[in-house]
Amino acid sequence: MDNRIVPILTPETTDLVSNNSPQSSQCHPSYPDICIPPPPPDLNCSDIPYRRFKVIGSDPHGLDRDQDGIGCEK
Repeated sequence: MDNRIVPILTPETTDLVSNNSPQSSQCHPSYPDICIPPPPPDLNCSDIPYRRFKVIGSDPHGLDRDQDGIGCEK
């Protein structure tokens, strides 16, 4: 995987929180730049407001279908 910078779309209001928030223990570590909770439920790209974010590790939601390290590219 290369070290390119991946732009992150962050909506102004969302139920998902930044990994820098006090709730970060509710964030799955596979998505280090945004907060996506671990399953259940299983989430799809259409369920979350973020696009083109870094994905590492196990990717339990399968948001990086092509396994290039970038989630919800399309």
